Amino acid sequence: MLDPLARRTRRRTLVLGVVAALSLSGCAALQDDGARSAADDLARGLHSEDVSGLAFSNGPGEEVQTELERILRTTGGIEPDVTVTGTEVEGDTARAELSWRRDLPATDEDWTYSTDVDLTRSDGGWRSTWQPSVVEPGLNGNEGLRIRTVQPERGEILGANDVPLAMSQPVHRVGLDLRKVPAAQRADAATALAKAVDIDAETYRKAVAQASDDAWVEAVTLREEDFRALDAAQMKKIPGMQATEDTRVLGRSKGFAAETLGSVVEATAEDLENSDGALTRGAWIGRGGLQQEHEASLRGAPGVVVDRVGTNPDGSLEPGQVHQLVAHAPRAGEDLHTTLDATLQEAAQRALEDVDSPSSVVLVRPSDGAVLAVANGAGSKGYPTATLGQYAPGSTFKIATSLAMLRKGDSPDTTVDCPHTYAAEGTSVANFSGYPQQFEGRVPLRQAIAHSCNTAFAAQHGRVSQQNLAEAAESLGVGVDMTPGIPVFSGSIPSEEPAGEHVAAMFGQGRTLVSPFGMARFVASVQAGKLVQPTLLAGDEGAGSESAGDDEADDAAAAPAPRVPLTAGESSGLHTLMREVVASGHLEDLGSLSPDTAVGKTGTAEYGNEDPPRTHSWVIAGHEDLAAAVFVEDGNLGSITGTPIMLDVLRAAQGS
Repeated sequence: MLDPLARRTRRRTLVLGVVAALSLSGCAALQDDGARSAADDLARGLHSEDVSGLAFSNGPGEEVQTELERILRTTGGIEPDVTVTGTEVEGDTARAELSWRRDLPATDEDWTYSTDVDLTRSDGGWRSTWQPSVVEPGLNGNEGLRIRTVQPERGEILGANDVPLAMSQPVHRVGLDLRKVPAAQRADAATALAKAVDIDAETYRKAVAQASDDAWVEAVTLREEDFRALDAAQMKKIPGMQATEDTRVLGRSKGFAAETLGSVVEATAEDLENSDGALTRGAWIGRGGLQQEHEASLRGAPGVVVDRVGTNPDGSLEPGQVHQLVAHAPRAGEDLHTTLDATLQEAAQRALEDVDSPSSVVLVRPSDGAVLAVANGAGSKGYPTATLGQYAPGSTFKIATSLAMLRKGDSPDTTVDCPHTYAAEGTSVANFSGYPQQFEGRVPLRQAIAHSCNTAFAAQHGRVSQQNLAEAAESLGVGVDMTPGIPVFSGSIPSEEPAGEHVAAMFGQGRTLVSPFGMARFVASVQAGKLVQPTLLAGDEGAGSESAGDDEADDAAAAPAPRVPLTAGESSGLHTLMREVVASGHLEDLGSLSPDTAVGKTGTAEYGNEDPPRTHSWVIAGHEDLAAAVFVEDGNLGSITGTPIMLDVLRAAQGS
């Protein structure tokens, strides 16, 4: 069978032959402006898909319009460009050639072909003769055209060792078929189904009430295991309840790294409108997390198929009567390889199961910057607390203050004053209730860190300027941009502060803000001895520390950097201080890890106007080639709330 271009070339060859023969016989076919005008009118009507106002030789325009609408019903509203490329007239008959072009979705190629239309002249002028082949050469009386996009297979998100983290999985869509539910029973049926699948009953009742009488109203989409857990006997009693099998891209388990992975949802009308043609109806797109940030590569590209299909008088398709005209295959999405460790991610999420307030755990490997886990507790209610939360760091920030002090010539053994209370610049500072008296007074810096003496660090405000403090914080990543593969808050610290705010900043209060993700980078940098660039993307050229190696020198040079880089000697001093917190201070429980090499710091940050104020609970820690940050928005002292969570996570890492 000739393709449209071959048919058109052959037809033009035949036409030229006829014209030549007529010329030789002295009976040339003449161009008739009336026939051309009628053909142009038809072309314009076909372009607008409205021929109801035209006169046809074999029927009224209204009947032809009905036939045209039947033919085009499943073309997705894609209007064709139709032009007349030539007419031949012989007496009272003529034939015009129409050129068709459709801009197909999901491909840069157009669908082009030609058709012929016969015209006859009568007292009323030239009229086209209607037949389905005017629209497409092969169409017969009971066929129409169908243009459909074929959505691509979405790429999977893979974790460490290529363990699938987000992939297509079987699901069950549960809802009500209102054709089987009498109107008087719909509210009760909706309430019963909402209760059975644990969704808001009022919202679902409204959706059912607003639906048409023949609608299917989805209530929820459930994973296989969740669907099997439903009470089957109870479900069967609900009038019109229907469950259909389908597939969806989901995390490896319910809630697994949900905010980090993101979700895959059907594109809305607004999404389609804003996509500039990149999305077609029925497309699925990433929303949030890695799915959204890497949408272009994960989604792939849809294909498109044009068919001649059999149609019934009511517009429905005739099964089995399909003839393919054009096909462009979809391009599957690319898999996204990440550094997330499924075992550690699950351990981090389990450690947060009993936390009611927003909370998070972040794990980073200092040696190469690989992000191994980013977990948010149920109290975060879907918000990415770990990556976008902005909180005062509390006493964990004393590590940055200590770095500024080391740069002034201090060492872990430098003696500092640790009074029970301290007042300066209109700011009063006290150690926490229960602070051990034996560690107040004149103590070495390592003991001030181990027991978290607020006053010792506040008293350094005259010696360590706000700019000194900001530079030290930047050396550990606070406020230094990073691109781990999803949006993150790197922190912020002013270079200048009013005197009272500067006093507060010295021990992690004031206007300094950090995220749990940023604090995992903070402690990872201490361990690595240089600023770490965390990444969720496996093989990311920008991963690791700012001096990751010769092969990455150019990438490292281009990465955002602190004004004063961290040195190996400074890192060693900070490591000594943080080791003292485990050896004799608030993180003694981490000494149970094997080997006994853990380092860390606790933190409690006050916030709000309540008396006593509410507190954020922090713990940052490192053990071997692992850095971790634990955060609980409403907690007790870091050592009380955060330490058990940290210990659970680090123990899980030992067994992974």
